[in-house]
Amino acid sequence: MATSGSKAPSLPPLPTNLDPQLRNYLKQVDTHLKMKAGDVGNPKDRNLTLRDLEESGIVSSASTVNDFSITAGDPTVKLISPNQLITDQVGEENTSKKFSKTGVIFASDFNSSTNVGDAQHAGLTSFNFLFSTSGGFGYPNNHMVGSHPNTGGKYQLFSNLTSSFSFKTPVHTRGGKKPYLIRFSGDKSGSVSSTTPIDIVVVHVLLLSGPLSGPTHSGHPGVYNTVSGTNLQPNEGEFQISRRIVAGGGQAAAAFLPMNVETVVELREQQEYIIHTGVGMIGVTSNTQFIEEMQYTVQGLTT
Repeated sequence: MATSGSKAPSLPPLPTNLDPQLRNYLKQVDTHLKMKAGDVGNPKDRNLTLRDLEESGIVSSASTVNDFSITAGDPTVKLISPNQLITDQVGEENTSKKFSKTGVIFASDFNSSTNVGDAQHAGLTSFNFLFSTSGGFGYPNNHMVGSHPNTGGKYQLFSNLTSSFSFKTPVHTRGGKKPYLIRFSGDKSGSVSSTTPIDIVVVHVLLLSGPLSGPTHSGHPGVYNTVSGTNLQPNEGEFQISRRIVAGGGQAAAAFLPMNVETVVELREQQEYIIHTGVGMIGVTSNTQFIEEMQYTVQGLTT
């Protein structure tokens, strides 16, 4: 039987000299056939044909068929599984089959409560020096490091919270870069005075840590400059995200909101990255400064 487009012959009009009951029955049959052929009614109610399946890519077959079975009498007719359709559309690394290996990377090995060091906080009333465009040991737009306004010493925010998360992106089936969702979550905790102003700064940095990082910072959060020299490379997914809360004395409710940061970046395949977080707290009672339930999440998104 030919496989080119064909049209079923049209039905002749109903004879007029029929018994009324028979005529009514045949009229219903005529309407039913036309609906299933798609000639009348809602097109979504018409019959599905083998040609429809072929044109939608759900089955494949040879150029000739010999009968009306689902395989059309030809062993080369094959049903394409939904998983294969999805893989073809989004790439194998984004399917559930590969999800556990390439879709999500978790870092959950941090202590339930991580102390925020306060040795360098003595005498400070503000973290403004971290956001200054001058000084800062040559890195004026690096919010992780600055010149201590009282001692002149090098203040390193990242050293106040010993946490980092290293990961390596997997192979991307389609090659090139792929979007990743980067998340950081945690709860700030501590005791505050009813009169002391509160200044809390949290900075997150994603840096290359492999060979591509060498000309810039070698993955170290204390030496990059977002303006000149050792720039961050946003085209490689690197970023600095700063969160700051300044509150009056006793405003613990405002100061200790959860830290939840999300951003999407394009990352290379099989590239090493490292996430650093630095935290500073002023106005929080000494030895009560903690980040609780801290977690990083890196999730590959569909391309």
